[in-house]
Amino acid sequence: MAKIIHDGIHGSMKIDGIILDLIKTPEFQRLRSIKQLGLAYLVYPGANHSRFEHSLGTWHVARRLSQELNLPENESMLLQVGALLHDIGHGPFSHTFESIYKHYVREHDHMRLGQDIINGRIDITDGNGGGEIPGIIESYGYDFTPEDVANLILGESTPPYLGEALHGDVDVDQIDYLIRDAHYTGVAHGIIDLERLLKVLIVHDNRLVIAEKGIEAVEGMMVARSLMYSRVYFHHTVKIAEGMLTRALEAAMEEGYLRDFWKMTDCRVIVELEDLEGFPAEIVRRIKYRKLYKAAVLAGADEFSSEEKRELLRVYQNVKRRQKLERDLAEAAGGKEGDVIVEFSVADLMLSEPRLKSAEVGVLLDSGEVKPFNKVTPLANALKRRQTPRWAVLIASKEDLAKRVSEVWRKVVFSQP
Repeated sequence: MAKIIHDGIHGSMKIDGIILDLIKTPEFQRLRSIKQLGLAYLVYPGANHSRFEHSLGTWHVARRLSQELNLPENESMLLQVGALLHDIGHGPFSHTFESIYKHYVREHDHMRLGQDIINGRIDITDGNGGGEIPGIIESYGYDFTPEDVANLILGESTPPYLGEALHGDVDVDQIDYLIRDAHYTGVAHGIIDLERLLKVLIVHDNRLVIAEKGIEAVEGMMVARSLMYSRVYFHHTVKIAEGMLTRALEAAMEEGYLRDFWKMTDCRVIVELEDLEGFPAEIVRRIKYRKLYKAAVLAGADEFSSEEKRELLRVYQNVKRRQKLERDLAEAAGGKEGDVIVEFSVADLMLSEPRLKSAEVGVLLDSGEVKPFNKVTPLANALKRRQTPRWAVLIASKEDLAKRVSEVWRKVVFSQP
């Protein structure tokens, strides 16, 4: 029996069959309790939408694209299932804790966790009825397996155009999140031409390419994406709040608590951290009542030499090294551990959205030749050169330490052993 779900972005969506059964699973319902934009609601009050809504929206766009491409039923359903489940592995507050997954969660990130969930290797619900997803996929008798779906969410598929439709330069995931995030934040930069994009994406020589007449629509999407990263996703106040909460979680985990944070929902993490008292509870209360640290340093990439950039990358790549730097900065400013946080935008961008600097999707010219998008329009290369966001290093601290931090940070940062 079909269900009708009314979405604020795409309107009424009729859902049945395998998609409806997957939506009913505890793993998918869990996404209702995970904010799409982490702590961005502290800057944009309307940004309270969830990964549940976005996943439904991505499925809807995938279904529409399948119709436009006239895909065979099996390929269409593989793309639709992959689109629906592409974020099934997200932990609390979405990308907020992504920087510490590798250090604390067995070399995983949310996409690898998603693969394990789809393949039935992990029960993210801790025994609360989870584990049904592989069986549901197999029970419908389509000519694809849970492993095929799991591979698809990383853009790996045969034929390759299916992977590109979900995880490429122009894909159904980005189309939905740009429109949805712009709507709920009230930021007009994310507005893109959905209808045009769906019409100009075509399959050519087993690849997903853009018809020449669609160049302007894709240019508009890439501009929107770049501006949304500057204005919303890497807004310095959002990153300060996310950095604070990450440090609270790290402190708890160093004491042996919340080691399974990646299974939790937003509210559960907040409650668990507040119950610990001490530093984690202090940070949670600051976030709840928006008593955030103050930006002491917002430094652009052009302010650093090549050697300084290499040093910053070494700090970013090693959690322990970054924690030591934060302690040293706090001490030099007259504070204590936890009073200073350091965030790096460029490396984080590559972790959270590697597609941002990519513009190599093929353009099928009217002559029949296919050229990379960045060879057809100068705008693509201009966006690759654009610094997104304008800051490369953000150092924030308690308000009474900010002035001192701004005075000593270079000496402390670049004297690290």
